[in-house]
Amino acid sequence: MIFKGFKLPVFFCLLLILSVSTVRAQNVLDDIEEEDRIDSPVNGEQAPTLVSETIKTISPSKKIFIITNENQSFTKGDFISLLLTNKLVCRALVAKTTPEKLSGIKIVKIYNLALWKQLALGKEVLVLKGDDSYYTNKEKTPEKDKAGKGKKDDSKLQSDEDLFNSTSLSGNEDDLSLDENSKRLIKPDNLLSLNVGLIQAQDVDGSKKNYTQINGAWAYQLTDNIWAEAGLGTNTIRDYPSTGLDTRLINIEVKAKYTFAAPFYSYIQPYVGYQTLLASSAGAGVDDGSGTLTPVQLATEKQLVQDLKKSSVIFGVTILKRIVPGWFVRADFGTDIINGGLTIEF
Repeated sequence: MIFKGFKLPVFFCLLLILSVSTVRAQNVLDDIEEEDRIDSPVNGEQAPTLVSETIKTISPSKKIFIITNENQSFTKGDFISLLLTNKLVCRALVAKTTPEKLSGIKIVKIYNLALWKQLALGKEVLVLKGDDSYYTNKEKTPEKDKAGKGKKDDSKLQSDEDLFNSTSLSGNEDDLSLDENSKRLIKPDNLLSLNVGLIQAQDVDGSKKNYTQINGAWAYQLTDNIWAEAGLGTNTIRDYPSTGLDTRLINIEVKAKYTFAAPFYSYIQPYVGYQTLLASSAGAGVDDGSGTLTPVQLATEKQLVQDLKKSSVIFGVTILKRIVPGWFVRADFGTDIINGGLTIEF
């Protein structure tokens, strides 16, 4: 028999040797994969430090980007490069930074058109400040012309000085700011609000009374600093028009607003608009069969519900105070309602 005389300890030793070899081979594979994830030095040069940021806005011309600057690794006047999958995408000049950790950048050169097309809102990119020769050295050498000499690639910058030639920053296609229109105080076009307010209506005795109402509003920026807003609110008035009955009040509003800047990251928006109040009560004016209410009393209940309904022109002012990027606290003081709540921009 082929295993005759084969000692058991020798068999286990062979198994151990095979296991160690397998582990070492796996470790070698792991090391190779790790090297692929981490940039290897180019000509002995260590890879520069990259930071991860997010694209927040892209202008229609795609020349102005707003990106986050959470790491605060670059500032106004710096040259930066954007990378995807450790490959250069484009070169840019930082035009402006804000306390909200956002930066406006102007794209001055595209390195990789295929990767450039992948840039989109919400996309995370790697940012390299300053010299990007480490990555340009990793790119393939330019194809040679017929004479065998290196052919100049006119689609790429040869130096930072080229940023200021006639094909780079000259002209005024875009404004070097966080938005192509610097007159716009609130940059996004949409504001969504949720508020709790006091709305005035009448009590059963005909006197004026304030009722708590939850309401929401959506505002759209028609043009620079001019807004159109639509609002909807509702509340229930207990024991109206009589004890045991409830009335639902619905508040519909449309407003036109203009935005002015105020100190401490605040904005003032005077407005004019139109308000419609709708009221309904299922039991008002309905005889429950008990015979306790006279026809006059039933008619009075109906009339009290009708008295809550109205339509009128309204005036007032909205105050927005920025608390964090994208969020405001809001207050409204007007002939329609006194409000307080939160607003988000998008």
